Amino acid sequence: MKDWRPKLTEINDPIADDYWSYRTEDGAKRTSRVTIGRPALLADGTNWYCPMFFEHVTRGIDYAMGVGPVDALMNAMYFVRRRFYEFDDVTPRAKPATAPKRPQAKKSEPSSTKPRKSVSAHRTLK
Repeated sequence: MKDWRPKLTEINDPIADDYWSYRTEDGAKRTSRVTIGRPALLADGTNWYCPMFFEHVTRGIDYAMGVGPVDALMNAMYFVRRRFYEFDDVTPRAKPATAPKRPQAKKSEPSSTKPRKSVSAHRTLK
């Protein structure tokens, strides 16, 4: 049987990226990177997938499937949420000992200094 899953080696368009510290079942304290990618359409053109990476939990990049983009994203977040309740002492936004720098969000700036035209919510019909 042919493997139809995408072959991603990295998540280039993350919509959520964080580090969590937590305590495992055996009591070990661990910090893991949690990354969720943007949902995308499968090659079949009907189903969607959402790439996800949970360091120390998934074997590389795993995929949550869905019948649409929101369904795939909900399934990915359900996977993450289950881990949140499975582990003890979970702390989001943890600072790993050594980690690559997180990309900083760009600050939005006005595109021009001209005053904007007001737009009327009502149109009159002629």
